[in-house]
Amino acid sequence: MSSLNTGGLTAEQAEALFNLANNGVLTRIDERGRRCEDLYQWGLHPHTAERGSALAADDDAFTATYPLTLAGPQAVTEHALFPAMSAAESLHTAGILISRRRSHRQPHIAEVLQLCRVAMECAALTIWLLNDPDREVRRDRCMSEEMEQLEQRRRYLVIGEQDETARPARYPRQLLIENAEHRSKYKKMLDDAKEAYTFDKTPSFTKMIRESAHWVDTHVPAHDTGEIAKNGLESGARSFYSYGSSFIHGYKWMTEYARGGTVFTLIADALAVTLNMAECAVCLFEAASRAPGGGRPDNSFVPERFEPTIAAWSTELFGA
Repeated sequence: MSSLNTGGLTAEQAEALFNLANNGVLTRIDERGRRCEDLYQWGLHPHTAERGSALAADDDAFTATYPLTLAGPQAVTEHALFPAMSAAESLHTAGILISRRRSHRQPHIAEVLQLCRVAMECAALTIWLLNDPDREVRRDRCMSEEMEQLEQRRRYLVIGEQDETARPARYPRQLLIENAEHRSKYKKMLDDAKEAYTFDKTPSFTKMIRESAHWVDTHVPAHDTGEIAKNGLESGARSFYSYGSSFIHGYKWMTEYARGGTVFTLIADALAVTLNMAECAVCLFEAASRAPGGGRPDNSFVPERFEPTIAAWSTELFGA
């Protein structure tokens, strides 16, 4: 997608004029683009739950209740941590692309919106997994997510088996044997787990985003500067998830609503809801992973502005 039409002005003059005429939308985008960097170092330095924390107890409860799965001894921690890390990475890349509007005169509209939509999905998953104060609910939601991922993994293995069957000459014989053994063991594990355990299906991402955003609206974080308290998160998240699908799937319908520079307002709004969702996901993980009464670790990579939220949610949700 092209940059702003300069109309004979210099690029800087055109941007300044457009920004003034559109209530500072480019300023908001730039500010939020810089904010996309805040969680990057946290995402690069993952940590497990502290001993005595709610999350560590969740891991133990999952292992005791669902020993047949492949989740390992830190199931809840890992299921909640990975999507939050992924959200931080996507936002970091979005921030880099946003800065290129000035340095390279390229707005990267579709790319930024795609990255934001993916990041919002990931953040919503973390919030959904951890936002209930009841340990059994958190444990069972993790089980639902585990079984969903195990089923997706099964489908992946089926694709590999189909290719090996159709074109066996492409593969070393020993690899074919090992892969077949792996699939057999995996199928038995999955069948045994399905027979032994009762679990709910995970909600669709559309529902998960709505529920996670609604939860944030009813638990406005202490670090909020007014974006959530004044505007709410649920409506904006639902709207962005809808129009964001146009950019994810290559549908052109959204272009009808993005003419005349309106797309920059969409980017600013998308950044706001995605950043708020991701920041709350990280705060929720940190609140669950700290031991009761524990303060900020010396080696923490969480921006300090989130500490009031982490402390409040530690007490309110996890009794820390």
